[in-house]
Amino acid sequence: MIVGITGASGFLGRAITAELSSAGHTIIGYSRSPDRAIPSCSEVREFTRKEHADFSGLDALIHLAGESILGMWSKGKKAAIRNSRIHSTDHIVEQLAGLEAAKRPFTFICASAIGIYGNRGADWLDEESDAGFGFLADVCNQWEKSAAKAEALDIRTVSLRIGFVIGREGGAIPVMKSVFQKNLGGPLGSGKQYMSWVHVDDVAGITRACLENDAIQGAVNVASPNPVTNKEMTKAIAAELGKIAIIPAPTLALKCLPGGMSEIFLTSVRATPAVMNSHDYKWRYPELKPALQDAL
Repeated sequence: MIVGITGASGFLGRAITAELSSAGHTIIGYSRSPDRAIPSCSEVREFTRKEHADFSGLDALIHLAGESILGMWSKGKKAAIRNSRIHSTDHIVEQLAGLEAAKRPFTFICASAIGIYGNRGADWLDEESDAGFGFLADVCNQWEKSAAKAEALDIRTVSLRIGFVIGREGGAIPVMKSVFQKNLGGPLGSGKQYMSWVHVDDVAGITRACLENDAIQGAVNVASPNPVTNKEMTKAIAAELGKIAIIPAPTLALKCLPGGMSEIFLTSVRATPAVMNSHDYKWRYPELKPALQDAL
């Protein structure tokens, strides 16, 4: 297939592009710098002015671009997090609607996140579970509603609810590694909150499965079948690095962070990948220890 990918040069984009390219698909990247080559992409198109982006000639479109949730949550940062997801997805669907029906992609895969479930303690959550409350839950809920508008165009639509991504070349793991190597790591708050993690290779593998399997549609939890608590994650990272991790970040201190960004650290989501398990997806890293060994 000919597959367009926004955010192709990012952490997830690079892994997904490599995965799909190795499977024989032709990748067209969308970037703010269309003159810059992106590995594994046969072509790079403009994405700076979204209303002028050219989505013609694609069999599928994968939308990954969005402002990172990492960083201080000022009003401007939170607006960028929201707008870069919801507004950009609205613009893309509008552009797809403007194409002749025969020239539209057959499949639209849009990133989302397990943050849609909000803070749910130890409850198991599958794709049928209700959306929760909070800034991230609201953003993800609106984000998926924007993506779902493509269904009215007879485009098969998938929303990837991506968990905490483990990988050596991006995301939070390189930052955490630096902290733990200084023996400054420790549980966040009580440490009892669940972390639904996933290795970046499985993000790529699941994206490919969603691309190639027409039976997959709607929400898909992109998270290992074995979520762990923050305390368990902390202990596992420390063990892999041969360091101690006994300095906790108090709940009260985290709640003093600006803009309510304690959501990132204290929210508990125990997600199960029911859809992918029902389609017999073969996990590359179903267990935490091998995933951390690879990433660290």
